[in-house]
Amino acid sequence: MSQQIIYELEKALGETVALLSSFNEKDINTVPFKDSWTAAQVGRHLFKAEDGIDTLLFASTKPVERPPDANAESLKNILLDFDKKLESPDFLIPENKQYDKKQLLVSLKEAKQKIIPAIQANDLTNSAPLPEGHPLAGSTKLEILHFLVYHTMRHNHQIRKIKEAVN
Repeated sequence: MSQQIIYELEKALGETVALLSSFNEKDINTVPFKDSWTAAQVGRHLFKAEDGIDTLLFASTKPVERPPDANAESLKNILLDFDKKLESPDFLIPENKQYDKKQLLVSLKEAKQKIIPAIQANDLTNSAPLPEGHPLAGSTKLEILHFLVYHTMRHNHQIRKIKEAVN
């Protein structure tokens, strides 16, 4: 179970870095079309979603009385529906500024380097310690990882669209 999710997450996170690396400093901060984030803002949004996941995975929590991946398919269906526009919670909205490409890539790589060992070292079947009102409250640690995979895949798709538009 966890080997597959690790593989999928490593692949998705690696693709984010590769996609963002393919932009030059100007284009990564260019708004490609109306009501869009820049590629750098998408990268920052992904970092904000990933930052602290390692701490969440190490937190002591209780087992759940349901399959630990019960909501994984639903998350996949929602996040990989590229025709549907989704709203980001305020705490994940990237700052509207010019980003340093190198610094953004370093932060994404560091987040990945923290998450993968945390996955390997923890019981993913337990509940995730998220506050009431959080969009993923009630999820298991495994479902949080499924969210990260599909969320990252969704935004990698978005980054590819941005790349096409700015070229």
